[in-house]
Amino acid sequence: MRMKALICAVAAVCLTAGAAHAGSLITSDAAYTGPDLDLTGYDNGSYNFTFGPVTVGAFTFTASPGGSGGYPFGGNSGNGSVVGQGSYGLGANGSFGGDAVYIGVDSGTGYAQLLGTTAYSQMGFFFNYAPGFGDPPTISTLDAGGGVLQSFDLSVLAPISTPGGFNQFQFRGVVDDTADIYGLRIGGSYILASGTATGVIVGPGVPEPATWALMIIGFGSAGVALRRRRRYALAA
Repeated sequence: MRMKALICAVAAVCLTAGAAHAGSLITSDAAYTGPDLDLTGYDNGSYNFTFGPVTVGAFTFTASPGGSGGYPFGGNSGNGSVVGQGSYGLGANGSFGGDAVYIGVDSGTGYAQLLGTTAYSQMGFFFNYAPGFGDPPTISTLDAGGGVLQSFDLSVLAPISTPGGFNQFQFRGVVDDTADIYGLRIGGSYILASGTATGVIVGPGVPEPATWALMIIGFGSAGVALRRRRRYALAA
């Protein structure tokens, strides 16, 4: 289900920007036309640590999380970033676990990135992070070679606040004036990214809850009509 939120145009206050780019940070996927983050295949209950490269949907995932200083600012595990499921704490913003599937920079420093082979004019996913733990939570757009085009500090431009929440993500993305976004890099504050607002994968052909409700009502109506036809047939 698409989230309803306001668009936050912050082209003039992004951290870095190439001269040929004018980007805007968006906080809603209501009119989003970019690629989704497909984590199908990683919803197997495994808490996978990896530096990559590994395939995540249409992207190649690689990671370079902070490796010194230890928790809470350096690498928590030293084994790379997370791709999959498992318990993950985000301080004041709550925690993740159960059915949630995500990629996460298991460190207060460093980064992870998703790089594809198709250019888009906008790209965004669902995020959360641990406020105050390590570097600022940042998302950056990437060119075809993995170079950074623009960077945005979420804690300043579009903070995420989910006090004590569980499996709660909020959409953040970038719209660029040219269709040359090939990927996103995320880093700082143990930032996580997922494909949905709860991290739960809804596969092809699997109805959403509202659709299930309509189907149940439809099945009930069909049953009533069938019983009525049977009574009429017996009476005749």
